[in-house]
Amino acid sequence: MLRRSIKTGSETMNIFSTSRLFFLAFIGIALSVFLGWSFYEEETKIIELDIRRDTDEKVAALERELFINLEVLFSIKGLFDSSDNVTAAEFNKLTQSILARHPHIQALSWAPKVLHSERGTYKRLRRKELPDFVITERKEQGKMIRAEDRAVYFPVYYIEPITRNKLAVGFDLASNTERLKTLEISRDLGTAQATASITLVQEASNQKGFITFIPIYQGEPTTIEQRRDHLRGFVTGVFRIGDIFDSVIKHTSAQGITITLVDTSSPSFETLHLNHLPNEPNSGQRSKFSYQKHLTKFSGRQWSIIATPTNGYVTERRSLLPYLISLFGALFVALGAAYTFTVLRRSEYIETMVLDRTNDLNDAKQKLETLSRTDALTGIANRRCFDERLETEWKRAIREKTPLSLMMIDVDHFKQFNDRYGHTVGDNCLIGVASSLQKSLYRPDDLVARYGGEEFVIILPNTKDASTPAENCRRAIENLQISHETSDTAQHITISIGAVTLTPNNQSELIEFTNKADRALYEAKESGRNKVCT
Repeated sequence: MLRRSIKTGSETMNIFSTSRLFFLAFIGIALSVFLGWSFYEEETKIIELDIRRDTDEKVAALERELFINLEVLFSIKGLFDSSDNVTAAEFNKLTQSILARHPHIQALSWAPKVLHSERGTYKRLRRKELPDFVITERKEQGKMIRAEDRAVYFPVYYIEPITRNKLAVGFDLASNTERLKTLEISRDLGTAQATASITLVQEASNQKGFITFIPIYQGEPTTIEQRRDHLRGFVTGVFRIGDIFDSVIKHTSAQGITITLVDTSSPSFETLHLNHLPNEPNSGQRSKFSYQKHLTKFSGRQWSIIATPTNGYVTERRSLLPYLISLFGALFVALGAAYTFTVLRRSEYIETMVLDRTNDLNDAKQKLETLSRTDALTGIANRRCFDERLETEWKRAIREKTPLSLMMIDVDHFKQFNDRYGHTVGDNCLIGVASSLQKSLYRPDDLVARYGGEEFVIILPNTKDASTPAENCRRAIENLQISHETSDTAQHITISIGAVTLTPNNQSELIEFTNKADRALYEAKESGRNKVCT
C-alpha cells in the first residue's frame, strides 16, 4: 500500500512535472512567437515610414516641377500682355529659348479667338508664312479635315517646335467638347486651367500628356461678362507627363517603389502615368503596402500619387530577426533580450532619422507653399491665397449663419501713372497702397490680397456693413498723397471701392457674390472714381 502510494505520488509528481514542462514550453514558444510578431510589426512600421518619406519626397519634387512649367506659360503670357500684335518671330524667339531649357514640353502655342467672319482674314495672313494654313479639326479616325463652320474658333496660330507639331497648326482647340469646357472655365475665371489627359500620338512611347490654357485679354477685365467680351485668345502648353515624371524620379533617391500618377478630379480616377522598374528585384511582384498622397491642386486638376513598393523593396528592409526569435527564442532568452535592446535602439534611431527628414521636407514644402501664396511685389496675399480663403470663409459663413463682406479695390488711372512716372515708381506705389490697406484693418481675420495688376481685394468675415472699413481704406490711400498729375480725379493717387455684404445660405452662389462686388466697383468707377459703392 505504501509503495503503491509512493508510486502513485511519484507518477503524480511526474505527471505534474511533465505538465508544468509542457506548460512552460508552451509559454516559452508563445512568448517567442509573440516577440517575433512584435518585431515584425515594428519593422513593418519602419518600412511604412520609409515608403511615406520616399513618396512625400517625390510629391514635393513633382509639385515643384509642375509649378515651374506653369511659370513658363506665364512668361509667354507676359509677352502677349505687353503687345497687342505679337509677331511669329517674337513668339518663336521666346519659346525656343524656353524649350531649350525644358525638353519635356511637347509644344508651346498661341491660339487667338477667331470669329467666323474673320476666318478668311486669318487664313490669308498666316498663309504668307505657311502656305498650307487652314483651320482644321480632327475626325474620329484621327484624320485632320477642314473645320466645320462655327461662331468662334481657337486655331493654333503660332507653335513651337513646329517641326514635330506641323499637324497641330490651324487645329481648332474648340472643336473638342471637353476641351471647349476647359477653355470656357479658363476664360470666365481668368485662371490657368489644365485638361484631362490626352494621348500624344506622335510620341514613340505613346505616353500621355495634358494641355494647360492661360487666357489673354484686351485690357484688364474684372467681370465674367468683360472677360468674355475682351478675350483675345489663349497661351497653351502641351506637356509630356511621362517625361516630367521621369525627370522628377531621377532626382529622388528612393528605388523599388512603383509609382502611379492618377487624376482624381476625373470621375474614373484616370491613370496618367505608371513607372516601371525593370532593373529592380521582383519588380513585377507587388507587396501589400500602399500609400496615396494628394498633390496641391494644379490648374483646376487634382492629381494624386499612389505608391506601392515591390517585394524587393520590402525584402531589403526586412531582417531575419523576427523568425530567429520565434524559432530559437526559448533557447536563447538572454541573447534575445540583449539583441532586442539593440534592435529597439536601432529602430528608434531609424525612426528619429525618418522623422527628422520628414520635418525637413515639411519645412521645405511650407516655405514653397508660403511663396506660392504671397505676392512677390507687395508681400501681401496673392490671387491663389485669396481664392482659397474666400471659399473657406464662404463655407464658414453658411455653416455659422454669419455675414461676409468683400471689397474689390482698383487704383484710379494707374496706367496713366505708370506712363507718366515709370514702372519702378508704379511698383513702389502699389507697395505703398498694399501696406496702407493692411494698416487700415484691425482684425487678424481680415485678409488683404493683390487680385492682379492694380486691383486689390479685402475679405471681411463676420462683418455686417463694409461701408465704414471701405471708407477708411479710401481715406487712407488719399492720405498717402502720392502725386498723380495725370489723373482726371485728383492730383494724387486715389482708389475706387466696390463692396458687398451677404449672409449666405446653401442656395447662395459664390460667383454671384463676387460678381456683385465687381458690379459695385464698376459703379464706383463710372460715378467719378475715388468713391465707395456698396
